[in-house]
Amino acid sequence: LKHPSPNFSQQSRHSCTRITVVGPMVLTGLWRLLAGSLSMVADVANPYHAAAFTADSPRLHGALAVRRRRSSRLCTYRQLGGRCHFSTTCRATAESDDIVSSDDKASRLEREAAKLRAEAAALENDRRAARARQLLDGNSTVGPEELAKRVKDVLGLSLSAKEVEELSASVSTVDTGSANELGFEDLASAAFDATLDRLEKAQNAKLSAELAERQRQLAEDAKREKAAADAASFFTADSDDGGIQGRVLACLPYLLPFVDGIQFGGPVIDIVPALYPILGVFSPLLALKSAIPFGTFIFLIAFQYLCRNQELPDLLRYNLRQACVIDILILLPDFLAGFTGIELPGADLPLFILMVLSVGYSVVLTSFGKLPNSLGFISDATERGL
Repeated sequence: LKHPSPNFSQQSRHSCTRITVVGPMVLTGLWRLLAGSLSMVADVANPYHAAAFTADSPRLHGALAVRRRRSSRLCTYRQLGGRCHFSTTCRATAESDDIVSSDDKASRLEREAAKLRAEAAALENDRRAARARQLLDGNSTVGPEELAKRVKDVLGLSLSAKEVEELSASVSTVDTGSANELGFEDLASAAFDATLDRLEKAQNAKLSAELAERQRQLAEDAKREKAAADAASFFTADSDDGGIQGRVLACLPYLLPFVDGIQFGGPVIDIVPALYPILGVFSPLLALKSAIPFGTFIFLIAFQYLCRNQELPDLLRYNLRQACVIDILILLPDFLAGFTGIELPGADLPLFILMVLSVGYSVVLTSFGKLPNSLGFISDATERGL
């Protein structure tokens, strides 16, 4: 299809481009109609089919009449061009309506925002005016001394003479007949409000810093008091220690693990030969225990029996049980080696160090009348046994 005239608009040309898509379908329909017409002419020309054609002519004419009565679905070029123009006009109208609607919405939001800002400004002015009336307290003007007093009464803010002078200098005072006196307009002004707010924030920051410093000092004092209390409690005996005699008696059970652990001190003596005379002092005790058959086993049974006696002091009962635990712990590797024949190489030095530290800690705390209950799993096992 070609354009009927060169003055068609771009929109009409676009519509014509859409019509060209329908061209093959129209040609196919015309070709089928022509083929059917030629077939009917051939049937009429054939004498053998003339009678049949005459007999069927009413039905054929009826079908053709029905076909003629059917409305054609094909549109002319001018009709399609009018419909496309109408559709484009409606779309442009709808888009323009959307633009106008969005513009109206934006302007409405701007008006509402301006209204809210005006209301906020009015509320702020009312707030400053109410505070100015409170500061004036029925008077027309207020002087520096009275202003400081009124600010403290109304706002709870303590101002120094320098801060009051700064507050007075921040506003342009009206002619009141006396120097440094502020009237209603001055007290309700934005400059007075900004200066007063700045002074209040500065004072709050100063108070916060002082409060933080005070809390830090209190925390340090509490920490020092706790350390002093812990040091005093270290030298303060428990309620049931049995006195001086009870403390000395409570230290004696640790001779059993100490004597049994001397045999593991060979590597230490090789490193520090000066310890040999000190350890040699306990050699008679080791010989006495070795002279008693099953001496260690007998002492362990006796300690276990005595630690369950509720009539003995708690400190003595606790040390009897803990001495048994320490002794069993340092003798356990030799006991396992005797049954399995497997010896742990290099175990003497760790066992000797463990024995010395455990016994020394327990004897020191016991001498001060304190329970030596901070040896970890050793103290846990002691408490479970009691």
